[in-house]
Amino acid sequence: MQEIIFIDEGSLPTPEGVTREWVKAAAENRDEDEKLFSIIGEALQRKIDVGVHVPTYPQFRDMIGQFLDIIKDEKNCSEPYVLKEENAKILELEIVDEVAKQYKKETGKTLEVRVCIAGPTDLYLQAFGATAFEDAYHILAQDVEKFVKQAFKTARNFKIKVIALDEISLGLTDMIQFSDADIKSALTVASTYARQEGADMEIHVYSPLKYELICETPINIIGFEYAGNPSYLDLLDRKVLEDSDTYVGVGIARTDIFSLVNIVNEKYGINAWKEKVYMQKTITELETPDVIKKRLDTAYSVLGDRIKYANPDCGLAFWPDQDIAFRLFENTAKAVNEFNEEKKDQ
Repeated sequence: MQEIIFIDEGSLPTPEGVTREWVKAAAENRDEDEKLFSIIGEALQRKIDVGVHVPTYPQFRDMIGQFLDIIKDEKNCSEPYVLKEENAKILELEIVDEVAKQYKKETGKTLEVRVCIAGPTDLYLQAFGATAFEDAYHILAQDVEKFVKQAFKTARNFKIKVIALDEISLGLTDMIQFSDADIKSALTVASTYARQEGADMEIHVYSPLKYELICETPINIIGFEYAGNPSYLDLLDRKVLEDSDTYVGVGIARTDIFSLVNIVNEKYGINAWKEKVYMQKTITELETPDVIKKRLDTAYSVLGDRIKYANPDCGLAFWPDQDIAFRLFENTAKAVNEFNEEKKDQ
């Protein structure tokens, strides 16, 4: 069997003393690059060190906002919302390239990276709400494609293994008024270039409810949040995935930190947000390597070799601090590596 690849969804808590508002301002103004680059570079290196096989660039900004702000800025566009390709840049990838350069020097290997971009549907809902303007939806899909193209141009010292569209709204909200044909067209525009470049094209959704529609696009990886919602596994038909040559990325570690903390609070009769020593129990008693591996075992028993990637359910931006977030990565890495070792000779 092919080994399951451990990826992550990108977002993290900011380091102590740094706010997401500061990161947003620093990224926009570019007046404190040394500090900003250090924060992002150190987080990426920690992802590598704790065992993430294909890390996503560390994301400390709002996923939709960091792309939509660029698109809505008139100076970046030739006409409203029509982004000039040279302006479709992801700042964090400049830092990834520097870390990858050092990584290659030290290990002799090329760092493989996952690049996450807000998808056209999520961008549209934030920009226009529930009213359906098909032409605007198509323009945003083209903008996403421009971010994809610029990402490959930035990758001088690293290899883009996965391009991921973050489309949490798809299959989750009734605000989407577009037809399936419109959605399929937008996703096709946004995803074709990455596949032509040889990268896996992932869509990260909360629920795989619309997976059959996705299987009709160039997207070849459907990532969904299985750990917190085990019943989502029942929505997928393995034969549909096989017939369309589509794979999945399964969320195998829970990231709903507020729910996890509530479990700890009820068990011990405390408030772990105030008594931080109890916060560790979310990863020493709840999201342990054994628990995480059992989820992967269960998912594999249903989907088999249609599983290509595994990861925590979603980003960890709202976790209390980076140390505990990276402990969750460590537990997930142990689970995936143990799973691969057991399956190696089967």
